[in-house]
Amino acid sequence: MDIPMRDKLLFWSVVLLSLLVFTSIWLAHPPNAVQKEMSAAQAANTGAPARAAGADNRLNPPSSLATASNSSEQVQLDYLYADWCPHCQATRPVLMSVATHFGTSVNLNEWNEALRASDPQVAAIYAKYKGEGAFVGFPTIVAHGPKGESHLTGEQTESEIMTWLCNQYNVKPAACG
Repeated sequence: MDIPMRDKLLFWSVVLLSLLVFTSIWLAHPPNAVQKEMSAAQAANTGAPARAAGADNRLNPPSSLATASNSSEQVQLDYLYADWCPHCQATRPVLMSVATHFGTSVNLNEWNEALRASDPQVAAIYAKYKGEGAFVGFPTIVAHGPKGESHLTGEQTESEIMTWLCNQYNVKPAACG
């Protein structure tokens, strides 16, 4: 069956036009800009502050890491998550709520799997935890505190995170009751 030249030209014109449209959209919204927009949209859905791609991933930036007046202990939490993971989406607002209860006795760092390819710091964190066996799936929360390193993997409830986090301290903060 011979396809008329007019139909061939029409087909290839549509293909070429589609490529041009895709390229212009990509140039107008490169992957990092899309990530920033996604982070802002996620923040709006969860009530958490937006994080731009390549920005400081800590909930409490270094300037606000003053030690709590009642406790000299602080636990650093590293939250490893993926935007596409429903368990991460369910755990994140719970973790944010728990971190807020603990105030300055917790320093929360969030590490988005989507940034591994473009951010060497994120790639190094994932490689470190994978090598240590702490990262085996999404979401993973790793605590570094007075009692050493500990991790949780999978969707967690507020009660589970609170109990686990309180066990990371020698001197329990007020949030532990």
